[in-house]
Amino acid sequence: MSVFRERQFDCPSCGHVNAESVAASLHGSRVPEVVNAILAGTFQVFACAQCGLTYRADGPVIYTDFDDKHWIGEFPAADEVAWAMLEQHATDSFRRAMIDFAPAFLRADAAGFTIRTVFGLPALAEKILLLRHGWDDRVVEAMKLKLVLESGTVLHPARRPVVVEADADCLTVALADGAGAVVVTCTDADAFAADPAWREVLALLARGPYVDIGRLMRDGRATSVYAAAS
Repeated sequence: MSVFRERQFDCPSCGHVNAESVAASLHGSRVPEVVNAILAGTFQVFACAQCGLTYRADGPVIYTDFDDKHWIGEFPAADEVAWAMLEQHATDSFRRAMIDFAPAFLRADAAGFTIRTVFGLPALAEKILLLRHGWDDRVVEAMKLKLVLESGTVLHPARRPVVVEADADCLTVALADGAGAVVVTCTDADAFAADPAWREVLALLARGPYVDIGRLMRDGRATSVYAAAS
């Protein structure tokens, strides 16, 4: 079941306090219109009641898809600096909901879920896009690093490659700094995954539910509101 709750947000322009209904949990397979809005970048975009500025209300939210067995914890993008403190929250919420306090029929269905932690709604959109088309996001994230090195662009948390299109056969990765886009095929991904030169990077990205090259760029031990409450 999807759950929405009222939260207050300070307008980043005029400071007016706006009350908005935002998602605390989303059952993706039951709210396809919400999933489409996430993918389109229009989910939880609001206008300030005083000055009219549009802003986007960001996490935290638990996104689930029981048909495809996806469980994703999304936190505000600013909290990526605390990823090491936060990444296990998604695993913990899954364990509570599907194992520790779940009825027998749910526990029986708990095997096989992909559990991930992301930071920011755009990252949630990218993760949904990759997982729904069957891509191994660990391989995709490692390939992003390879593409950065090949393109000569700067590896920076605010300017990282982003998957903008995907289907079951290929995906398009937009590079930062106007460096264009690269199409990656399944064959490319399979060859990359088998390359021993990238084995260590792939293993590092697979260490926890936060599967993102941000894991390679940020220490992750900063304190956030959510990390402090852990």
